[in-house]
Amino acid sequence: MRCSEAASRMTDYVSGELEDPDLSSFEAHLETCESCKSCTDDMLALRSRVRDLLRISAPADLRSRITGLASAGIP
Repeated sequence: MRCSEAASRMTDYVSGELEDPDLSSFEAHLETCESCKSCTDDMLALRSRVRDLLRISAPADLRSRITGLASAGIP
């Protein structure tokens, strides 16, 4: 696999959507290409950080106010 082909499959790999035979080919490419491996690692780290940010919840008083407004039908 060439770097250009790996780049076109990287997002699918990071999201877990890449399947064989492309998955095996992509992972074999990562074993021999430091540039693509580094880029993939960066994307995986970014994805992890974004997931962590999404786990942060609003303060309880804000959630209560929003829930109250929503149930009152106020846009």
